[in-house]
Amino acid sequence: MKKTQMVLAINMALLGVTVASSGIVYAAETEEGANKVERIAVTGSRIKRTDLETAQPLLNISRDDIDRSGLSSLSNLLKEIATNGASLGLQTNNGNTGGAATVSLRNCGSARTLVLINGRRWIPQLGGNVDVSTIPLAAVERIEVLKDGASTIYGTDAICGVVNVITRNDFEGAEFSGSMGGYEQGDGEQETASITFGGAGEKTSILMNVAYTKQESILGGDRDISSVPIYNLPANISGSGGRASPTTPYGQYTATVDGVKGSYTLDQSKTGCVANQECTSVGDFKLYDRLTDGYNFAPVNYIQQPSETTSLYLQAAHQLNDSITAKSDVMYSQRTSEAQLAAQPMGGLAISKDSVYNPFNQDITGGSFRPIVAPRSFAADVDTWRVSGSLEGDFELADRSFYWDAFAAFSETNSVFLKNGFFDTNKVKAALGASSITNGVATCDGNAACVPLNIFGGPDGVTQEMLDYISVSPRNLASQTLHNYGASIGGDVVELPAGMLAFVAGVEYQRHAGYDSPDPLTVAGQVLGDNASQPTEGGFSVSEAFAETVIPLLADLPYVKKVELNAAVRVSDYSNFGNTTNPSFKLTYAPVDDVMFRASISDGFRAPSLTELYSGQNDSRPAATDPCDIKSVAYTSSAQTRANCLAAGVSTTFEQKDPQFRSKIGGNPDLQPETSTSKIVGVVYNPSQIEGLGLTLDWFNVQIENLIGTNTAQTIANRCYIQGISQYCNLITRDTTGALNSNPGEISNLLALSQNFVGGYETEGYDFNVTYNFTTSLGDWQINWDSTYVDYAGDIGQPDRGEVNVDGNISGGNSVGKLTAGASGGGSEFRLKSNLTVGWSNDDFFASVTAQFLSKQIESCSNVITVAAGVGQPELRDLCSDPDNMAMSYAFTPGTTDVVATEVSAPENKLSPTMYFDAQAGWNTSWDSTVSVGIRNLFDKEPPVAYSAFANSYDPSYRIPGRYLYASFKQRF
Repeated sequence: MKKTQMVLAINMALLGVTVASSGIVYAAETEEGANKVERIAVTGSRIKRTDLETAQPLLNISRDDIDRSGLSSLSNLLKEIATNGASLGLQTNNGNTGGAATVSLRNCGSARTLVLINGRRWIPQLGGNVDVSTIPLAAVERIEVLKDGASTIYGTDAICGVVNVITRNDFEGAEFSGSMGGYEQGDGEQETASITFGGAGEKTSILMNVAYTKQESILGGDRDISSVPIYNLPANISGSGGRASPTTPYGQYTATVDGVKGSYTLDQSKTGCVANQECTSVGDFKLYDRLTDGYNFAPVNYIQQPSETTSLYLQAAHQLNDSITAKSDVMYSQRTSEAQLAAQPMGGLAISKDSVYNPFNQDITGGSFRPIVAPRSFAADVDTWRVSGSLEGDFELADRSFYWDAFAAFSETNSVFLKNGFFDTNKVKAALGASSITNGVATCDGNAACVPLNIFGGPDGVTQEMLDYISVSPRNLASQTLHNYGASIGGDVVELPAGMLAFVAGVEYQRHAGYDSPDPLTVAGQVLGDNASQPTEGGFSVSEAFAETVIPLLADLPYVKKVELNAAVRVSDYSNFGNTTNPSFKLTYAPVDDVMFRASISDGFRAPSLTELYSGQNDSRPAATDPCDIKSVAYTSSAQTRANCLAAGVSTTFEQKDPQFRSKIGGNPDLQPETSTSKIVGVVYNPSQIEGLGLTLDWFNVQIENLIGTNTAQTIANRCYIQGISQYCNLITRDTTGALNSNPGEISNLLALSQNFVGGYETEGYDFNVTYNFTTSLGDWQINWDSTYVDYAGDIGQPDRGEVNVDGNISGGNSVGKLTAGASGGGSEFRLKSNLTVGWSNDDFFASVTAQFLSKQIESCSNVITVAAGVGQPELRDLCSDPDNMAMSYAFTPGTTDVVATEVSAPENKLSPTMYFDAQAGWNTSWDSTVSVGIRNLFDKEPPVAYSAFANSYDPSYRIPGRYLYASFKQRF
């Protein structure tokens, strides 16, 4: 089916049956007899013009910049730009088992960043975010990053910015390029190969690019910082602040031995039970010690996922006559990747006293075991393709020039996710039931197909036959389609005293549809230890009309070189929630030729994604503290909380054992769109005294209201047991029998569905960019310095920490400069992120040096303090930069909305500022080829240790430890 679709799509492009336009370049006569002047529609405006300095704060990444970076994927390139925040990529393993790579401008979330290809919408995933790994970097000519909201221009999702990827155009001849690289440690190898063909006749042109990229894996155990759950701390602490897993290859079994009831584990120096032998060796087991018996899962995890991508890009253009051109393009990408985690933990096990391998001679509930024969793997196979086309042209009417276009595009992505290393719940239950020895072989009583499972023999006690019986490989499918059609017309309307009034207006239609189909065993909750997941299926459509105009207000007056107003509006009619209208106004003022001031205010919106609307209820495991834990601060400090817990049936001796709640999340078809307001005020300075120098400084503020999200598990628990709000208690179910993990009272289900919040998110700061191109006797120089300084990020309205926000929650205040603990996609919120590149070229040689600066961050260090006390090593406290820090803790007075502040111990750790240096040098040979070599992380800078990072000891916003060396070659024919 895939092959048939691709062949059809390519034939359509070659024949020009469907036609597509980049919508980037348009040439027109400025006056009779004059040379043609190129008009360009830059990202953020649909009006084509010759003046490129507008009210749009824009970052341009050229093909030379891409080559200079030494990076082989678009996702890694975008990850490092100053405006981008924490986002998923192939350096995120746990938490990104689908292998997607996203971009999150302004750190607003990837679903609030719009990604375009040649000005047209690229297909999003079901969750609304775009997987940029499906866009082949080899086909990219340049990238324009708009640092402003643009819903009036492009519609939904363009709240915090736009990434417009512009593919290669007007290429003649052939070119082969390839690169190879890897880390000094001998891993993480990457290789690329690309070939491009292009040619143009009198009326027809065609371009084709075929590319291949391969990336090898890096294991956590191959770097010191990622080889243990928390770097610098003992690797096997499963409690008291440690992160080692309590589910180990030596097991845990709640049993009574010689009158002592407790949780027992196999002594690692003993053999335990042996396959196909009746087991009575209870003396081989000891009481489990959470300070020494935890399992170090870290070495098996990937810190770089392996991936392989093959892509095809094909475009064709044919001039039908002097004023109409037909264009088409096809883009296809096939990506495979694989995440890897430690072997599947088996928890909540019930073992029959009649099992041949049960040495305790008693029924056991809540047992746990981890068979480490093979790790869990999550393989992703994703096919994405788009075929699109347009007709575009120009005409003269009443001595005015006009241009128009009409386009159609169809995109589709199909994904197969295959999981290995998982187990069938029912078969595990049968394998732990009654069994006996028959003719020297263990057999399940009454079930000939069953193979008894030995979880009492340590890592070597499980045989391949046992694994074969209980193993399953769930296969999940997902697909999404996007139909997109549109037409527009624009041009010059009327001559005003200050210049020509220009406009563009058009209509657009989109239809989104998709589904996520989990494996039937997953739907039924029969995959042991895996989150049960329900199918997602649905769709919606939107019809839109937009208009944009540029009105010159003043020109060529004293101290007024130009004043210009850009106004735009978009009206959208969604099939699922109705209408939304979003205007924008942008003003530019140039007092003289060298200086331009700009300001803008834009309304924006984001329609709910298919997942947010139609997702079935899925299991989740968020980390949270149970207020009913008798050792929690909430419990010990409030009689009202204790009374609320008792009324809910929680024992007065309950202690939380599982640090993660069992929660269900899911969609809500009644969701409304998010709305936003974006403001920009800035200045552009191009001093005529210094040719080639350009400076821009912009203040930005983005406010997002009606935010789509879910209450955290902690919020729901707190509102129930601390504030006593019954509607939240109705969302919580507790395990009263101990079947979950032999600890009656644990939260077994907590319902947290998608909803709109009255308030939302706000961020404010400054963008600063300097470019300087000049020539000396030593050669040509290029300097680019791009920086983003974030002043505020947090609740809308900028409340102080401890104040109640508009949704009735206690605000965390300004999060800038603070690392969010346990964020799987990265928790970094840098105050300053800056990139400086200095390039040089002279005749056939060139070189460059790039410096990236990431400012300091502060994180909680409480887990280190807890470990130091738990293991009796007070010297570990010194790992925290400020172990004795005190801070105010804020909580609602139980049963009220009043906030009470208490000074508590709040140990902190500072992640020092980090600077990476990259270097590259190359040679343009006499046989029309280019050879270059480079080093990323020239000085082998290690990422700062983050004790609160998710599943690792450094945040994925930093680079993988180690120098990366590469070489590339390009041959033109």
